[in-house]
Amino acid sequence: MNVTNDMLDKAVRAISAIPAVEMDGASLARDVVLLAYAWPDAEEFAAAVGGTCEALRALAEGRVEGSELKYQFEGWRSFHYQHRRFHKAKADARIVYRRVDAGIQVWGFGGRHVPSDIYRRLSRLQ
Repeated sequence: MNVTNDMLDKAVRAISAIPAVEMDGASLARDVVLLAYAWPDAEEFAAAVGGTCEALRALAEGRVEGSELKYQFEGWRSFHYQHRRFHKAKADARIVYRRVDAGIQVWGFGGRHVPSDIYRRLSRLQ
């Protein structure tokens, strides 16, 4: 089964409801659609949304921290996570964010390489 519009809507609502996470609405919707592109199977998409929500919660609560970025991303951090948690699986997804007084501000999230390199994609949005 493929990802439905209802699943996309629910994903946007779930991510936007996470406390202490700020993100532009258009960017959030774009990144959710790109999650569906990266993981078009409904079950994998649901896992990616769940993994993203958990990673965002952990970042917002200060339980984890990403790596500092350089060059055009100076001042931002990158958190690596698995879209679906598996023991010893590679972190195949990223969240680019920075700390703000209210929690975190997210520039973007999604698959590391699919549909394209996330850092290249975000640098084009500057």
